[in-house]
Amino acid sequence: MSTSTISSYLKSQKADFLADHGEGWTVVMGNEAGDLDSIASALGYAWLHSHTSAKTIACIITPRADFVLRRENLHALSLAEINQPYEELYCSGDPMPSLQVSQFALVDHNVLHTKYASPTAKVVAIIDHHEDEGQYKDTADPRIIKLAASCSSLVARLYQSSSNLAIPPELATLLLCAILVDTQGLKAGGRALDVDREAAAFLIPHSLLAKVSAASGDRPITQLPSVQSLSVALREKKFAVSHLSTRDLLRRDYKEYAFRAPVFDDATKSSKVIKAGLATVPLCLSAFFASSQNPIEENQDWLTERDLSVLGVLTTFRDKKDKGRREQLWIIKAADEDIAEKLWPGLESSEELRLKRLDFSKFVGNGDTTEESEDEGTEEATTDEAQFGESYIARAYKQGITSATRKQIAPILRRIMEGPRADCLRLPEFYSYRL
Repeated sequence: MSTSTISSYLKSQKADFLADHGEGWTVVMGNEAGDLDSIASALGYAWLHSHTSAKTIACIITPRADFVLRRENLHALSLAEINQPYEELYCSGDPMPSLQVSQFALVDHNVLHTKYASPTAKVVAIIDHHEDEGQYKDTADPRIIKLAASCSSLVARLYQSSSNLAIPPELATLLLCAILVDTQGLKAGGRALDVDREAAAFLIPHSLLAKVSAASGDRPITQLPSVQSLSVALREKKFAVSHLSTRDLLRRDYKEYAFRAPVFDDATKSSKVIKAGLATVPLCLSAFFASSQNPIEENQDWLTERDLSVLGVLTTFRDKKDKGRREQLWIIKAADEDIAEKLWPGLESSEELRLKRLDFSKFVGNGDTTEESEDEGTEEATTDEAQFGESYIARAYKQGITSATRKQIAPILRRIMEGPRADCLRLPEFYSYRL
């Protein structure tokens, strides 16, 4: 498929979808974080579905104004010869003919947000690698929710099993980029599973890297110079965030959740809704707090703007020895003593995280933004939570189990807030912070 063809295809699909007011179309949606995996999975599945089933378009949740927050996304799109994403892609903020759209396919998540729900709305497909929330078992076909480091790997498998439809090289390149980002370049001993490695092996000869890779002989995938250089480039783009403000870092990779916490001291209701936000930030906490002149105030403003009871800042970075590290910052309203009574012991007792308390004074205002907030041998902080401005309190942690990402932390938070058998609900306004 030539550059002009894929560009024309995307523009044509968008124009036709809007001309039809969405009637008779299936809309493929990724999750609200807007990461490369969601974008690649949505575009990949939309192309496949439109050529095998029905008229289909990918809805990219990232608004145009927010594309600059993720340089790795723009880089991967350009490699896939999608050079004008603002014009070619159907994005959040474009008209959504909600009354006419009745069929949705979900990738990289498995619950349709209530914003798009209607009496006629129907989820006809799911491809996801997150915790299965058990919905749409009677309508979604396929309904694929399997363990993988990247949802793009699961989409690639659908192409692999389709003998009558070849994957376009541009889409193969885009899916490959997403897999490399999610698996740190298919690093040995990392997050990559067999499904990710097999998907990458399938995609490479179909991608725009095919000619370069073919000249490298029978080397393992991770040793192919083209794959190594692509992985490095994507990683550099992903972590190039020093120009972003605290607010930009919070909204760059952000999800919201609503938890129903049981209430035992109010006879008029059995539960209350706790709104929580989780922001993944590719910096250590020292660097995060150096991202603006008033980082505490900007965090408070975000809590107020999003009307949050809980904000978790989940950092991911590499130390000076190039070892993967993670830290966490949790902020709650000082008046919410019932949340504090659950959250702190719940987090600190989690064997899935193995958290170690950090002292705020070690990183707030710390000029060293290249290293983790505390050294290996530092004594664990044992004081109560720190005051975080006038109305909030916070605790910071070093995360011992560095393989645990937001995908694992969100269910942990749900169990802490609701109990082990409770369900996690998405809020109807989780996109509004970007609109």
